[in-house]
Amino acid sequence: MTGYGRAERKEEDVSFAVEMRSVNHRFSEVAVRMPREFSAFEDAVRKKVLSYIRRGRVDVFLTVETEAPPSSLKINWELARQYKEAAEKMAELLGVPPQMPVYELLSMPDVARAGEDRPDLESYRAPLLAVVEEAISMLVAMRKKEGQALREDVLGRIEEMKRLVEELALFAPKVAESYRERIFARIQEYIQDRCDIDESRLLHEVAVFTERADISEEITRLRSHFAQFGQIVDEPEAIGRKLDFLVQECHREINTIGAKANHLEISQKVVILKAELEKVKEQVQNIE
Repeated sequence: MTGYGRAERKEEDVSFAVEMRSVNHRFSEVAVRMPREFSAFEDAVRKKVLSYIRRGRVDVFLTVETEAPPSSLKINWELARQYKEAAEKMAELLGVPPQMPVYELLSMPDVARAGEDRPDLESYRAPLLAVVEEAISMLVAMRKKEGQALREDVLGRIEEMKRLVEELALFAPKVAESYRERIFARIQEYIQDRCDIDESRLLHEVAVFTERADISEEITRLRSHFAQFGQIVDEPEAIGRKLDFLVQECHREINTIGAKANHLEISQKVVILKAELEKVKEQVQNIE
């Protein structure tokens, strides 16, 4: 299902903004885009999203704005002492007065270094995941709204298919009887000038062909599948895979009815059933 969520959060020295978009997908997939210095949190963000989303593709965009950390001067006191002692030793050996002002010591390599006091990244974990959860809540709310619309659409189509199946059930006995009559008519035409036909064998063959044309079992199974649809859509956990399976089973039964029943009106209703089932299949692909 599709959805969108956005949330922002500001701490003392950092601001987080999270934007999420979800689209239909057969499986669960989360793509996270965030600044490289925060990539250590990517797995935690992905797990947080997957704890709410079980089906679909979710794109997560995280932007971070940090205030410039305070600068500080780092002095290598040991190295400065060694420079001073080396200068004094050199002055003593060369017989010259030692002249090395402090500012010259500061300019010596590696004595002084300007740096930034960066906070521990781990301190950002809690606020970052909190803002991710806020965005997820908005996205999930939108997905639930769409899910309710999908539920009503799917159940409406199932009701239409139920009506068509009940009409098929009325035609089922007529199909067997019509098939039996056509077989007997052809046999009578064939044996009218012959007397060496085993009538009991013919009756047996007619019964076999009539049984093959019977669609009552398929109708019973379709009724069962439709009832399960109504039960599954109200289950609290993920139901998309279960509905996928039921759609496949319904498709198999409808195809069997079409292959068995050599009857114009039943064939027409089978075409309509297939069209409705295809629409249900498309919607089920969007259900978590």
